[in-house]
Amino acid sequence: MKKIVLLLLGVVFLCACNTSKDNKTQSRKQSEKAGGAFVIAEISKPISLFPHKLTRIEEAFILEQIYEPLVRLNPKTLELMPGLAERWEVSKDGKVITFSLRKGAHFHDDECFSGGKGREITTADVLYTFEKLCYDNPENLHYFTVCDDRIVGAKEYNEAMQKGEKKEISGIKIIDDYTFSITLVYSNYQSFLEILATPISVIIPKEAYNKYKTASLVGSGPYIYNKALSKDDQVVLVKNQKYYGIDKDGNALPYIDTLRIKYCASSEDAVNAFLNHQADIVSEIPNNMAKQIVANHINSFEKNPPEYIIDASPQMATQYVLININKPPFDNKKVRQAINYAINRNKMIEKVCNGQAYPATHGITPPAFKDYDVSKIQGYDFDLKKAKTLFAEAGYPDGKGFPTISIYVNRGYSRAQAAITELQRQLQEYLNINATFESLPLAVKFELEQKNKGNFFRQAWIADFPNPESFLNIFYGKYVTLDTTKVYFPNTQRYKNPNFDKLFEKGRDAIVKDTSYKYFFMAEQALMDDAPFIPLWYEASYRLYNNRIKGLYLNPMRYFDLREVFIAKNSK
Repeated sequence: MKKIVLLLLGVVFLCACNTSKDNKTQSRKQSEKAGGAFVIAEISKPISLFPHKLTRIEEAFILEQIYEPLVRLNPKTLELMPGLAERWEVSKDGKVITFSLRKGAHFHDDECFSGGKGREITTADVLYTFEKLCYDNPENLHYFTVCDDRIVGAKEYNEAMQKGEKKEISGIKIIDDYTFSITLVYSNYQSFLEILATPISVIIPKEAYNKYKTASLVGSGPYIYNKALSKDDQVVLVKNQKYYGIDKDGNALPYIDTLRIKYCASSEDAVNAFLNHQADIVSEIPNNMAKQIVANHINSFEKNPPEYIIDASPQMATQYVLININKPPFDNKKVRQAINYAINRNKMIEKVCNGQAYPATHGITPPAFKDYDVSKIQGYDFDLKKAKTLFAEAGYPDGKGFPTISIYVNRGYSRAQAAITELQRQLQEYLNINATFESLPLAVKFELEQKNKGNFFRQAWIADFPNPESFLNIFYGKYVTLDTTKVYFPNTQRYKNPNFDKLFEKGRDAIVKDTSYKYFFMAEQALMDDAPFIPLWYEASYRLYNNRIKGLYLNPMRYFDLREVFIAKNSK
């Protein structure tokens, strides 16, 4: 990991909202590290903060603070660690996982509970959560990710629910108030546990859903959503004084009193907020701005200790463009392949990223997973001769007769807009394709995607869990249809390829990693041959943060566990 040190003076002051403490809470041992406010500058506002409707990394960050999963990821190593389940055992065949819930973990205080006091979490809450997850409906975008081919009895339960009937999930057994088991269809328990560590699978209370439906923000995590302080331009979270977690010395977690997610109109505005002492971290900054910051503060590099840090490191993230393959002319594979060969990714990276990225000339999976060598996947490097030949074979010699196409991009990301401008230029220069692009609010772009409108959609995918499956799952289409009244996620493109699906399933369900990766590799090669998208680059992002923030691990998944993060007391 490369680190560049920057100096800048300033402190962000934020008044936290006091929460009432009962006698038990007041008796908790407090660390000297406790207190303070942490401000995060973001660009995209969340579409939904209901876990089962999660679609974006910006939403995941908030949900990871409000809710508690059964298992967590270590922010430093990305290995599994206990959450609400303090331990688990796996049967010899890898199909049965028996979990033991920790005692004394409570939901947040809220008026949905009797007396307004959050009650203790039991296995009844686990069962309720999985009953929601195992029902495929518009309020749950993750049935196929978590349940369908994974949990025994999930399909039968969903089929009954679709008919308005009630049925038990046969693969989930409640043993007592704190012990339960889940039986898997296949033996790949590791992958399933990693999915349980995502915000998709956090445990939710029945009372909160009954009262608020998908607007519920009642969890059991280290922070509580503050309705009074949260507005259109910010989300404010305050410390859960009753959170079960403690540090190695027995001190109450989390340390920080208040988290504020500040929404900015653009990447430049987010960086300016940081430089104007209005934010402590910017999770993604344009590469050219990073160089400007270094240049403007070069004399501050030698200060010891530094006050600000720029972190530059590879990410489990890929930038790409989805193609609407369900409408002409992009239902023609040769058209899609021609366009992929006509993209000079190195030139794009040079112009847009100042060379600080890796050209995505192989597959959708970034080169970030040990033992999964994406360099052996045959993708698309710049080959203009081959591009023009394929385009002519598809019926469009020199672009004659090819329609003007539309490209949609998220509003606010200057680098993404620069990338699409370069894509637009290259399509015109190399294939004589005229393209228009429009910057849209995230929710609007997502809806157009779902409605099968438009031609190209600029996308970025960051791993939900540390496995190539997280990327390949985007294109799994066994149950996808062209019914635009139904939402499919993450396969918003409605891509269907039976050969890919078959290979993906074999990789997903294999218990041995080498076998799993072998089939994933074959599936990814089949995907690239079909060319339903345009991979642009693999991320090597810059992140800017204030060095007064201590204990912060910046991993390639952009997964934040802020429970033991603290603010240095001597900050000025």
